[in-house]
Amino acid sequence: MININLYGQDDDKMSKTKYEIIKNFIIEGISSGKFKEGEKIYSENMLSRKFKVSRHTVRRAIMELEFEGLLVSQKGKGTFVAKKTADSSKCIAVLTTFISDYIFPLIIRGIEKVIAREGYGLLLFSTDNSYEFERYHLESIINNPNIDAVIIEPTKSALPSKNQDLYRKLIQKDIPVIFINTILEDIAQNYIITKDQSAVYRLTYSLIKSGCKKLLGIFKGDDLQGIKRYSGFEKACKEAQAEFDAIFFTSEEYNFVHNRAAEVISRERFDAAVCYNDRIALPLCVKLKEMGFRIPQDISVTGYDNSLLSTLTDIKLTTVEHPKEKLGEMAAKAAVDIVKKYKKDVKEEIECEVLFRNSTK
Repeated sequence: MININLYGQDDDKMSKTKYEIIKNFIIEGISSGKFKEGEKIYSENMLSRKFKVSRHTVRRAIMELEFEGLLVSQKGKGTFVAKKTADSSKCIAVLTTFISDYIFPLIIRGIEKVIAREGYGLLLFSTDNSYEFERYHLESIINNPNIDAVIIEPTKSALPSKNQDLYRKLIQKDIPVIFINTILEDIAQNYIITKDQSAVYRLTYSLIKSGCKKLLGIFKGDDLQGIKRYSGFEKACKEAQAEFDAIFFTSEEYNFVHNRAAEVISRERFDAAVCYNDRIALPLCVKLKEMGFRIPQDISVTGYDNSLLSTLTDIKLTTVEHPKEKLGEMAAKAAVDIVKKYKKDVKEEIECEVLFRNSTK
């Protein structure tokens, strides 16, 4: 069974802080023994009066704790602390930047496939690439006694994490942490990631070999994946003595960096644009076509991930095949193996294939 927590993307900001306070109050009550297993907690009306909020706000806190297996509501009787069963602790949490778009549904599907087969429950959390939401969900995971392991894609992994204290708490509580896609270099114990540097090096080298002499890289600067992809791009250009430049963007600039890149390309006339991923490459292609550029005759454009976007239009992106579902399966298997003591740690890097299509010469 999958429980999806999307409050990290909720638009209702007004009651967010009080909702979190109520949830943490109940969790602390369970952890301290104030609310005992099988016993009834305060009613919605009592919590509403105590925290001076609406019952709707209280209900949101209770619903999420029910999703996490800490509370059980009985119609007409109230809300009770869930009783532990033999399988109640068999639960693995997944905390990713997003859940429902781009390549994430396929990663989640891979995780779900293994977790279900092994008889574990699955809790999904989304950070929306925000430190604030990441902290909130990490606290929930730490305080939930039913979680055996956590699969995490960390927020803004190229920067010093604002939540290092919580990651260390997870480790101190002996909850296995398996990083996916990227790592926090100061913390990573277990990981399943792709060989980003190697893939972009090979991709860039192929562009240079095809005749591209001046290349522009467009990479995410607050993400370790972006830094590693740039490293591969830079290495190939320097080895071939090709002229190159790079644009670095942040998470907040994601949706309009292609406009900035198109202006630079128009002004400085590059032969190729090597993009952080398909989500940057496709809108860049569209913008360049609007500006009169022919792809790939005037400029080659590449992406990364081989997402659905890569073949969505008449421009089929040359891109890198992200393993997606396979990566999810590997991460879930690593989590189960560590929980069951089959393995002490897991450190795996996956080599990715470059797929050549009509967006390059």
